[in-house]
Amino acid sequence: MPILLFIARLLGPFIPYLAVWAAAKRDASQSRKIDRLEADKAANERMSRADISSGDADADREWLRKRSGK
Repeated sequence: MPILLFIARLLGPFIPYLAVWAAAKRDASQSRKIDRLEADKAANERMSRADISSGDADADREWLRKRSGK
């Protein structure tokens, strides 16, 4: 039992730092996830507002050629 107390006293002061590090890592991960989701939302909104085809496949093909720069 004395060895466990020794280990607990030795490592005890580092536990708060470990907890802060873990929380910061979790918060950074959540922040990156939110940023990705906001980027996806913006992309979906741009797709929703995009002009759609008039139904003429030849005109669509010509528009794609012009857009690609060929």
